[in-house]
Amino acid sequence: MDNTSRLRDAGQSLAPRTPAPDLSADHHPSRRLLEAVIEEPGAEDAWGELVGIYSQQADTWTEWAVTITDYAASVAEGLRNCPSVPWAVEVCCGTGQATPLLAAFAPLVVAVDASPAMLAEGIGGPSPVPGARPVAADVRALPFRDRSIPLLLALNGVPCVREFDRVLASDGRLLWCTSFGAGTPLYVEPQRLADLFGAGWTGVTGRAGNGDWTVLQRSD
Repeated sequence: MDNTSRLRDAGQSLAPRTPAPDLSADHHPSRRLLEAVIEEPGAEDAWGELVGIYSQQADTWTEWAVTITDYAASVAEGLRNCPSVPWAVEVCCGTGQATPLLAAFAPLVVAVDASPAMLAEGIGGPSPVPGARPVAADVRALPFRDRSIPLLLALNGVPCVREFDRVLASDGRLLWCTSFGAGTPLYVEPQRLADLFGAGWTGVTGRAGNGDWTVLQRSD
């Protein structure tokens, strides 16, 4: 089966209620660094710079995010396309804009971010979420057993295909979401994301608000 036929388009489920903010995504330093770590996950300089950018914004991130209409709309819609699970992992959780939605979906959530500052400003500090446990780790070395995670989610995250393939259960799902689609600095187009995982994966993608969501799972 060719790459273009492995990802089904579910279309738009929620129309944008306000325009997306202009973040100059194509020229944002995060986009350059994202491409560098996708190309080479071991690129320590690029990874360190990327973590540093978001750590510096930790104390203002929540204040900014709550002003954005439907910031996490793609997460809510994406979860409607996932089966129920006993627990889930959120990577690149930041200060926790998606965490309450995931915690309402799964009884236990492990919320992971590479920036201790982001965790301290969110669910690890002033905004704890019942059922969610913060863990400082990056997506390239997740502290979980092979084939153990039933659902792995990110909103505006950085993917590491090799590590996600390792930790996802045989019937597990990856839910990858953005707040602003291609206008998100940390953006991987859904079909490209599917292609990065390869022919052994299949899925569905759709749009909600200004963002998009993609659910991938093994097809074998």
